[in-house]
Amino acid sequence: MDFALTDDQRDLASAAARLLADRYPVDRVAALAESGDADPDGWPYLRRQGWCDPELPVVEKGLLAQEAGYALAAVGWWSTVGLAHPVLVAAGRDLPTGPLTLAWQDDPDTGQGTRAEQRAGTWRLTGRRGLVTEAAGATALVVAADTDTGPALFLVGAAADGLTVAPQPALDRLRGAALLRLVDTPAEMLVGPEAAERVLTDARRHAGTLLACEAVGVARRALDLARRHALDRVQFGRPIGAYQAVAHRLADGYVALELATSLALRACWLVGAGPDDAAPDEIAQAYAEAVVAARQAAVRACEDAIQVTGGLGATWEYPLHWWYRRALWLDSFDTPTADHLATLAGHLLHGRAQPARPAA
Repeated sequence: MDFALTDDQRDLASAAARLLADRYPVDRVAALAESGDADPDGWPYLRRQGWCDPELPVVEKGLLAQEAGYALAAVGWWSTVGLAHPVLVAAGRDLPTGPLTLAWQDDPDTGQGTRAEQRAGTWRLTGRRGLVTEAAGATALVVAADTDTGPALFLVGAAADGLTVAPQPALDRLRGAALLRLVDTPAEMLVGPEAAERVLTDARRHAGTLLACEAVGVARRALDLARRHALDRVQFGRPIGAYQAVAHRLADGYVALELATSLALRACWLVGAGPDDAAPDEIAQAYAEAVVAARQAAVRACEDAIQVTGGLGATWEYPLHWWYRRALWLDSFDTPTADHLATLAGHLLHGRAQPARPAA
């Protein structure tokens, strides 16, 4: 069986890389991060380029996510395509034209969640959802809320009555977090209690797989920055990359990156495969492998780059810290790495994958 990318997939990745390199040069990424704003024209631009095509396979989305991580594209593509779109597809709904996001985590400060009640034929949501990614630019939000018969998923317009979106402190300014406060907010049920938990789990796994690919892109960019510095910086008459202490560090980072790349794309293929092509245990194992390897590769590549670039890499003006912030965010978002390692341990010790328990 040939696991290599097809010519079309390589062309897609190359085209995405060129597009994002033109749109997000380093100085623009830094300016957007400093202001904490998303690219105001980025969403319609990517949509016109076909990045939101509902028929796009998961492997192709993974390739786009890699390039988005490499460029640090300041647009809510992942929250929309990775998190919210799978819920709308499961609900049999057409995809809206504007960016979306998915809110399911409780308020981390109060532990408060969201409750749904139906009155006079209309669903009303009250409560909070925290750590909602890229909510400020979303035109609608998919919100998980408890009903009398179990959790369900609802669609809430960004301008709905009783909804407020408050920014939360975030390490990664290019992917801000927000706290949603809902007070008797009208909502439309997308997925009822009979299927909501499964749909939410699938959506988070789909999004997490794309984040593994994004982490690969972050690692590749950090390694490129370090490699360029190692070739340009001369000490004692030789580029510092000629010294083993630097060269071996970069080589180790490259090995971790190559492993993470293969595992992330394998997870994309399995997550996008039908039930006849992939068993649930196989998907759970591949997903855990990809997340762990990609998170570790991204953080390691950024920290190695800081070591290789020395004092320069630790300055605010040098752009490396924006990728390091994204790597740390990727390392901490949603299900902890320890839970994914437990999944892999279950596979090794018991011969089958133990799916990681979703974080609250």
